[in-house]
Parts: sequence; structure tokens; C-alpha cells
Amino acid sequence: MAKATVSRPKKPKLPDMTGWDDEQIAEFWEKHESTDYLDQMEDVEFKLDTPADFRVISLRIDQEDVERAKRLARHKRVPYTVLLRMWIKEKLDEAEENLPKGIPLNLKDRNKAR
Repeated sequence: MAKATVSRPKKPKLPDMTGWDDEQIAEFWEKHESTDYLDQMEDVEFKLDTPADFRVISLRIDQEDVERAKRLARHKRVPYTVLLRMWIKEKLDEAEENLPKGIPLNLKDRNKAR
């Protein structure tokens, strides 16, 4: 008597997304199930920002600018507060990079320089 063999469906190959923009990547994952590709993905380590890493502050921002930020954030599919934090961080990084060499960036280094 012949044994019946069960064939498993062939798993799709994960495409090379190099050069894809965020919209193309989002469109791909909206149409595909990520669990079909788990064996082809690399493990990645990353740090999640925890509430202890944040300090709540109050900023006065023009209502029109808040609405603009909300519109842009919706387009990028992120909360507008996250988008504003990203922009602040980017500008701080740029400002630090443009400082003349030798200027201390943190309080400890500033106190040592005195």
C-alpha cells in the first residue's frame, strides 16, 4: 500500500527592499503576512524608549503649526507627538554636530572645563 505524502505550501521569498520608500514597504506588508517570512529575517537588537526615558514638558506652539504637524504625522502614520520628538532630536543632533570642536556638550564636561 502506498503512503500518502502531504506537501507543504512553498513559502514565498522575501524581496530585497533596498531602495524602497516607506510607502512601498508599508504597501507590501499590508498585502503579505509577516509570519510567512520569519525564517528569512535577521534578528535585530534595539532599545525601546521607556516612560522613564522621557520628561514631560510644556511647549507653546501655534495652533496652525500643530495642525500641520498632525497632517504630516497622519501621512507618515505616526502620532504627531512622536513626529515632533523626532524633529527635535534631529535638530539637536545637527546643532551639536555644528558646534566648534572643544565645546563641552554635557554639564559634567562643562564643570571640568572651568
